[in-house]
Amino acid sequence: MHKVAVVVVFALVALASAANVHLASFEPQDIYAEPNCKIVNDHSRMFRDISDPTHYWVCPEGQEKAQYIQCPPNEAFMEKPQKCVPWEEWKWVEPYTK
Repeated sequence: MHKVAVVVVFALVALASAANVHLASFEPQDIYAEPNCKIVNDHSRMFRDISDPTHYWVCPEGQEKAQYIQCPPNEAFMEKPQKCVPWEEWKWVEPYTK
């Protein structure tokens, strides 16, 4: 029984480590604020503003400061399709970090 408990503990540690690796691609970005453009590699990516879905951030290549962009009227930004969509299509998506 002791060996089973040890195996379970190791499996849980491995699972937790794998989860942290998945989240590492987003850190140390603060999902509620301007992204840190100094560490952004994908300059075509748009970053959502959780507090205001009518805006999003972009990090133009060669610039250290992000640009804060407003969606067209009656639209909100959705991260998965990486574009502004009409409010009728917009859905809340839980952030990938807490």
